[in-house]
Amino acid sequence: MKRYVLEADKFIIEEAFGGQTDAESLFNPNYNVIPGNTMPIVVKDGDNRAVVSSVWGLKQEEADDDFFEIGQEEFAVNENLKQLAKTSPCIIPVSGFYKWKETVDDPLPFYLRVLTTEVTGFAGIYTSFEQEDGRLIHSFAVITMPANALVEPLDDRMPVILEEKDYGRWLNGNAPEMLENGFSGNHLLPDMSVFRVPELVNDPSNNSKELVQPIPKLRNYDGPEDD
Repeated sequence: MKRYVLEADKFIIEEAFGGQTDAESLFNPNYNVIPGNTMPIVVKDGDNRAVVSSVWGLKQEEADDDFFEIGQEEFAVNENLKQLAKTSPCIIPVSGFYKWKETVDDPLPFYLRVLTTEVTGFAGIYTSFEQEDGRLIHSFAVITMPANALVEPLDDRMPVILEEKDYGRWLNGNAPEMLENGFSGNHLLPDMSVFRVPELVNDPSNNSKELVQPIPKLRNYDGPEDD
């Protein structure tokens, strides 16, 4: 997943995930979230949940590169990731996400979202590091799974979209077991939509609601189902 959207306001996010924060600026709409952006994530804070700011791009002391997404299968073979899933799971609030279909000319962008809710929760893990000035910096990565039939014509991977009933389990120490059992996006098929959006989204500097407006299908192109 290269980009996502978050346009739900503070009240909706706090209501959906049961976490609180005083950082109002975290909830400014972002229609073109890219790796390196600071976004809200939901974490366990004692017996409660908290919404904290975090940079998209998981930083690990022993790794040279940041991880923006991690396949659920990797947790079975990487002890460091498995430990992070146990100690530092997070939920990433998301309104929808982009995928690109490769064509003979230029990749065509599509927007995908769950229709039944204003904000969904992607499964993730996070790390925290203290800077020299004493500030605590969080960073996160999105966990992915094999794509369902709606996403597969665009990409063979999709983010793990947690069901609301599983938010507590994910944050309360059951993430390794849930990853071991594996996730599937098939149950989401009746509730997901996909449509082509303007190529303005290809430029990371563009950030407006126009990016998620459907555009008419091309005369010789009938959408991602034509693969």
